[in-house]
Amino acid sequence: MEKKVIDFIHRHDLIKRGSRLLIGVSGGPDSLALLYFFVRRRNDWRLTLSAAHVDHMFRKESLEEMKYVEEICRQWEVPFFGKRIDVPAEVEKRKGNPQDLARQLRYAFFREVMEKNGIETLALAHHGDDQMETMLMRMTRGSGVEAAAGMRAQRDFAGGRIIRPFLCVTKEEIEAYCRKNGLQPVYDPSNEKEIYTRNRFRKHVLPFLKAENRHVHDHFQRLSEFLHEDFDYLETLAKKEMKKIITNNNKERIGIKIPDLLRLPRPLQRRGISIVLGHFRKDGQPSPFSIRHIEAILDLIGGPRPSGELNLPGGLTVTRVYDRCIFHYGFPQETYCFEWNPTEKLALPNGGELYSGRPVKSAALSEKEYFFLDWNNTALPLYVRTRREGDRILQKGSGGTKKVKEIFIEAKIPIHERNVWPIVTDAAGEILWIPGLKKSSREASGEDGENATVLIYRRNTTTREEKMDESRH
Repeated sequence: MEKKVIDFIHRHDLIKRGSRLLIGVSGGPDSLALLYFFVRRRNDWRLTLSAAHVDHMFRKESLEEMKYVEEICRQWEVPFFGKRIDVPAEVEKRKGNPQDLARQLRYAFFREVMEKNGIETLALAHHGDDQMETMLMRMTRGSGVEAAAGMRAQRDFAGGRIIRPFLCVTKEEIEAYCRKNGLQPVYDPSNEKEIYTRNRFRKHVLPFLKAENRHVHDHFQRLSEFLHEDFDYLETLAKKEMKKIITNNNKERIGIKIPDLLRLPRPLQRRGISIVLGHFRKDGQPSPFSIRHIEAILDLIGGPRPSGELNLPGGLTVTRVYDRCIFHYGFPQETYCFEWNPTEKLALPNGGELYSGRPVKSAALSEKEYFFLDWNNTALPLYVRTRREGDRILQKGSGGTKKVKEIFIEAKIPIHERNVWPIVTDAAGEILWIPGLKKSSREASGEDGENATVLIYRRNTTTREEKMDESRH
């Protein structure tokens, strides 16, 4: 077994001579074998070893197990870092999945130890059976390519790396290694409980596959490596393209240009959407998004309807607005109604402002950005409010009314902007003006002299998306 592992380490360049290594040790067969493997090579490879153990406090025996690991480390002259974390209490507080939360807290401790002690490499004892279980579980769940490819032999972590030297060997080989070298691991009885999905795969699916081919773990490991190589290549191409397609990027919101995305081959479209979704993934937590979600987003983007919305796990919403698609955690559904004295400037929630000026047309304003108000023929005070169900405006020139909703649709105003767009009414509630979009027939002539005041709408025309575009140049 040792020769296999050494060859795997060399092939993947996992360890350099003179490395500082932290080994995650639970006390089970896998991690105890890994610790022993490196202790045997400590001098030849000039390694500086440390061990880390987390007691998750799920079982009453766990404290004794931590003391046992600490004693082994003392005997083997390996510095020991241990921590007790009351995961059941954290689960009660955070209402999370116990196994996921335990993993997050364990990795946080590993990170802390590495950063405080200048350790660049964390070695974990995941083996070939773990790899098979992981890949099968993720494929069954409908994960994307990277997740379905399983665990990498190494990946970035805490300013250094995580390495998994045992991916090339099976559980049986590790247990035989423990027996051969007189190692006495502890066993976690929860590994036998079939309430956990992984345990069901381990007990029922893997034996069948191994009976068909005793080298099946090698085939899974090679497939994992091939998939990761393909993924990395596509990821590089997709990231290059998405720099031109993403129109804004902040913690709560990302926009993309739909025509540019649809020009890419379908595999790059999937990778592009996955890159965007990765922005919303919480650190240390598994992604809640699957290939099913990616395909649903592409169906929304490439479908015939010019607008639509898709709700994803974690409260993320995908909104299509004509040739733009926005990924966001919800837009503010603000409603307001202000009494407005036009002699005073009114700042609006959408970033615009309303104020009055002299009744002179300005070349700097479009025709819909000002409104001539006849004081003598208007029921005062004026109100500025958001849209309401059934709103209609008496159209200038046509004599008929039109639904405000249709005006927004024809102007291709995104749904979230419609919710905060200002509408000016008189005291009776009649709509006089939808600033920037439509005037009513109640507008006075600009020649009405002292009885006419021009109301002016200044909109914040530089959107977040445009600002992001500008910042790239």
